[in-house]
Amino acid sequence: MHAHVDVNEKLLPKIEPIAPQRQRQRAGGRSPKIGGSGGSSGSARPSAPPVGCGRTSQLRLAAWLISISSFMWGFSAAVLNVCIVPDAVGSLLVDINLTTEEQERATALVVVGCVLSALTTGDVGARVGQKKTILGNNVLYIVGGAVCALATSKRELYAGRLLIGLASGIVTNTVPILLTEISPAVSRGEITSLHQLSLTIGMLVSAVLGFFIISNVPSGWRYLNGFMILPPLVQCLGMSFIPESPWWLMKNRGREECRATLVFLRPINKMDAIETEVQEIARVMEHRQHEAHVTWSHLLAHKKVMATGTILVFFQAMTGINTVMLYSAKIFHFAGVTNPFFATAVVGFTNVGVLSWSLLYLNHNLEVQGIVAVSSVLVFVGGFAVGLGAVVWVMLGDITPVHIRFLGRGSNPGKNGIAKLYLILSGVAVICLASIYTFVEETSHIKTAPAKLAADEKLLLSEVDQDGLDEEFGVLRQTTDL
Repeated sequence: MHAHVDVNEKLLPKIEPIAPQRQRQRAGGRSPKIGGSGGSSGSARPSAPPVGCGRTSQLRLAAWLISISSFMWGFSAAVLNVCIVPDAVGSLLVDINLTTEEQERATALVVVGCVLSALTTGDVGARVGQKKTILGNNVLYIVGGAVCALATSKRELYAGRLLIGLASGIVTNTVPILLTEISPAVSRGEITSLHQLSLTIGMLVSAVLGFFIISNVPSGWRYLNGFMILPPLVQCLGMSFIPESPWWLMKNRGREECRATLVFLRPINKMDAIETEVQEIARVMEHRQHEAHVTWSHLLAHKKVMATGTILVFFQAMTGINTVMLYSAKIFHFAGVTNPFFATAVVGFTNVGVLSWSLLYLNHNLEVQGIVAVSSVLVFVGGFAVGLGAVVWVMLGDITPVHIRFLGRGSNPGKNGIAKLYLILSGVAVICLASIYTFVEETSHIKTAPAKLAADEKLLLSEVDQDGLDEEFGVLRQTTDL
């Protein structure tokens, strides 16, 4: 049988067309329903529990080990924040004389490096595997941390910060994708949000270590930068517990290795669900064999996905959260807070606490001016953590089709990094609220059974009419004979 199949549809779990006499009662084209009046037909797809349901200790361990890269992104981005506080015993400014402009340049180089690598390395994980890319990326973090720790001039510091930024850009293209692809549908949001949670924990750890080291240890900034060598080593030591993406394995190694990885990650008493998940992945990959090489034109064809992802990530950065997190120590110093390191650590605890739905109590007496400054920042950071901080990376995984995921993830963090370079924040939150309310759709209904997943994604990505004409450009869609 020959039928023209939309490229978008081929990446979704296959739903057989309905025969004229409905010999097999199955899911319909756009609104899947369970066939059979009595629900006992052998040919009907079962109501299907979510594929790969349940979490295991192996999955939790793997997710946390993968998220070490996200931890490094947060730690490396924020560590300079506590190292450049004036008048501190262990301040970087004691050993390397930097003007305010040079301090800003050193801080921004991480963002610049992140933008460059995010826009240029999007397909690396798709070619060599997400696991290998993440582990190889540790070399950049180790070398960058060592260069920063041993720096004796601003140029050496700049070089180390740029290397760290390049590593962070690769993290944006790999960690959220790998977390998404190893997760069962029922806990995908929880697992994927570890990326943002680990990032904020990294910022918190840099603030806490700064509180104890920068304010008490001469040249303490070198120890803080040298700390960046340790987490990548821990991740490399735990590499045997980090699985490769089942999707990548199905494409490059075959069904058996994909199944073995899912058996490792899923409850052993859920073999039927595991086999269903393997079949769904195999079906998608079989469809992909008939596709042309995925290019930027395929990414741009998903206009709704691109618009939604761009809006989310752009406003995530433009709310100004990075201005606070990267300069909070100096902000509190100039605001008259007695101990800016302590205040910065409190901000980090707030970010982590709100993001993990915990309540943070402040029981320390600060001066009135300091209380006003800290409280304002806490509200700001808490609002970010409960909204854009936690949700954006989960939604990007929900709305982005598998075949363009490596390109879409690369372009969106690129926009994120570019947006971080701007400090014009007035009114952005209001515009952000209006834009998200107007343009961004809910995705919680997408993470369900395979048949429901197929229909929901087709509906979300549908931007073409039934005659095969693109509604916006009026041209024929790309089709393939199966």
